[in-house]
Amino acid sequence: MNRDFPEDTFTENDVIRVLDNAGLSHKNMHRYILIQCPTHEDKNPSAQVYKDDWFVNCHATCGRYHITKAFPELRNNNNQLPKERKVLKAMRYKKYDLMDWWKALPLIPRDHKFKGIDLETLDELGWRWDEPQQSYFIPYFSRSKKSLPFGQWRHLKGDRRFTFLKDAKPTLYGTWNLVPGEPIILVEGASDGAVLDFCSIPWIAAPSASSSELVKAMAGWCNENDIQVIFGGDNDEAGAKIKEALASVTHYATHQPPKKYKDWGDFFEAEGFEAVYNYAMIAFYKPSSDIPEFKQEYPNTKDEVQAVLDIFPDSKVLEIIDSSKSSKELSKRSYH
Repeated sequence: MNRDFPEDTFTENDVIRVLDNAGLSHKNMHRYILIQCPTHEDKNPSAQVYKDDWFVNCHATCGRYHITKAFPELRNNNNQLPKERKVLKAMRYKKYDLMDWWKALPLIPRDHKFKGIDLETLDELGWRWDEPQQSYFIPYFSRSKKSLPFGQWRHLKGDRRFTFLKDAKPTLYGTWNLVPGEPIILVEGASDGAVLDFCSIPWIAAPSASSSELVKAMAGWCNENDIQVIFGGDNDEAGAKIKEALASVTHYATHQPPKKYKDWGDFFEAEGFEAVYNYAMIAFYKPSSDIPEFKQEYPNTKDEVQAVLDIFPDSKVLEIIDSSKSSKELSKRSYH
């Protein structure tokens, strides 16, 4: 086979060592090694390194490349191992507009269930059913919703939970919710965005394939447009990285899901609409520093909600929700 690069002289053990040294998770399979992609901030392993030619196939945004592009030290005769993870910054993206393709997709089958969210909410967000992929297609519309430059597939079968549009430039999910002068909660992932949308909470979501630079760009735009960013990311290491990115650009408030839950989806599935709505809305009516902090982790029962109302009498958000109201009626309620 013709090659425009030198013959590989390194071994499988060498590859394993550079991955370990870079702190990348990996799993050795028969024909390939499943790894966290070294060329983007990969939360979960999304790339395969094939042992027959040492090419990497990233299923997120990076495409196909030789492993020495990420670890050139493998070409060195003395095989010096990297001291830290190397992330390639340069990336050539393709421009897409999937609007016409998306319009032809059917709605999600009516017998499907997703985290207890009404399918009508997913319909309004543009989620569609991709039959050949056996997946939900999640459209990342432009802020005007006139174009569709990015998207992801939420898989119902197979080892991978989701993949992103190959070679497309990642963007934030829910940019149409950015309203100058209005606060917004920044969460991680389209699923958490869908949960907050169902609960009538203003949100924007960072995809797992996004970099810190993408979050920084959003924060800068929010600064210019008087938008208060409220960090509501996951209670994990990935969430901490997003907070670091925000802190480098803007002042922000923090209102993550309760500590016992990883994210808003887990919170919603465990406790439902009322608990998520009441808890999330505290972020938009937080008291000034001279008012005693409410000690409960979050309002859950009628007594706890009333206690918050007693402390913050001007708040209109922590209302006692009539249990006779349907979740569909509640989901359409304004958050003002």
